[in-house]
Amino acid sequence: MSVPVSEVLRKAPLFADLPPEDLSRIRGISVLRRCARRETLFREGDRADGFFVVASGRVKVFKLSADGKEQVLHILEPGDSFAEATIFEEGRFPANAEALGDSDLLFLPKRPFIELLEKNPKMALRMLGSLSKWLKRMTDLVENLALRDVEARLVFFVSEEMKGRGVPLRDGAEYEIPVGKNVLASRLGTAPETFSRTLKKLQEEGKIRVQGNRIRILKADSLFGPLAR
Repeated sequence: MSVPVSEVLRKAPLFADLPPEDLSRIRGISVLRRCARRETLFREGDRADGFFVVASGRVKVFKLSADGKEQVLHILEPGDSFAEATIFEEGRFPANAEALGDSDLLFLPKRPFIELLEKNPKMALRMLGSLSKWLKRMTDLVENLALRDVEARLVFFVSEEMKGRGVPLRDGAEYEIPVGKNVLASRLGTAPETFSRTLKKLQEEGKIRVQGNRIRILKADSLFGPLAR
C-alpha cells in the first residue's frame, strides 16, 4: 500500500476530527487486507468481527432480493469506512460487500477497537461528532435521490461527486464514472436500460457528451441550474 495508514484514516469521516495521537492508536490495531477484483468481503448475515476503511480501490455494498436482483447501497472509495455500525450491534453484517477492483482495506477488529474507546472516552466523543456530520450528509443525499426522477437523480449524483472531488460545475468540466454503468444504475435505483436512455437524452439535448465512462459537461447552467458556477 503506497499511502501511509495514518493518511488513510485521516480521510475517513469517522476519524476526521481526531488528533494525531488518537490516529496513532487506531493505526496500532488496524490490519491491512488486500482483496482481488470481485472478491467477497462478507455476506449478509455473516458474523461481524470488525469494520473496514478503504485504502485503495473501490467496494460496493449491496442487498439481494429473493429473486437475486442486486440493489447497490453504497459505492465506497478511498477514505470511506463501512460496516462500523455492526460493532455496536449483535454482530451480523446487514448487507453484502464486494471489491470492484484490486483493493487495499484497513480492517479494524471489533474487540480491540471497543477497548480503545473504553480507555479513551474523549476519542469516542470526537468520533461521535464526526459520525453525526457524516450521517447528516448521507441522510440528505438519500432523501434527495429518493424524491427525484431518474434524470434528476443522475444529475444530482454527478454534481455531488464533482463537488466532492473539487471539480467545478461549469462547461468543459469532466466526470469519470468510477464504476460500471450497471453498478451506478443500481445505485440510483433504476434499470441499466433506463440509465442508458437518460444519458442518451441528455446527450441529444446537448447538455453532456459521453465517451466510455467519461461525461463532459457542455451546458452546465442548463444541466445543474443554480448549482452551476
